[in-house]
Amino acid sequence: MSMTYQQFVDYATDLKSHSDSIDDGWSLCQHQCPMNENYIKYLVKKKIQKMNKYSLKSDHSDSHTENNIPVVCEYHILYNPSYSCPDVFFNMWSTDGKLFSLEHVWSLVHYFLKENVERDKWNAITQEIHPFFSTPFFRLHPCKNTHVLEMLGFSSKNNYEFNPLIAWLSTISPLIGLEIHLSYGNKDSKVEFT
Repeated sequence: MSMTYQQFVDYATDLKSHSDSIDDGWSLCQHQCPMNENYIKYLVKKKIQKMNKYSLKSDHSDSHTENNIPVVCEYHILYNPSYSCPDVFFNMWSTDGKLFSLEHVWSLVHYFLKENVERDKWNAITQEIHPFFSTPFFRLHPCKNTHVLEMLGFSSKNNYEFNPLIAWLSTISPLIGLEIHLSYGNKDSKVEFT
């Protein structure tokens, strides 16, 4: 399973186009690589959203405790050439500007994924230096991304009537606290990707 950079750009452009049509806030940005001065495209979204804080140490059967808190979230979807897949870097902070700790980000993972994150949290979401900005960002490990794409049946040789980047993003969204508008999965236009 692999996704080429050009496929990533095509999928990102399609996601951005739909985002513009529903005013969802995704931007397609460019970063100039200092080594060869080529431009690398990536997606960015920044917004304030209400999130529920779930404790990783408590049982959340049907009576889980939720604390609706405003959270500033910034998401960067990059192409990872080592894994040949999309890669998500994100940051979260309170409205007073305080950056969340890794443990706090783990606590925001949706409760139905809590057990999996608790068992494998160091291999799921970690904190790393952003490759373009040299600042700390949280990251969903890219090997998890390739696994999700494989589960979705993605193959770089197939044409799709759906955008695999959107399907991947919808699948990982509960891990990273990203809200995905339902219309992404219900677009009228059928775009063929090669």
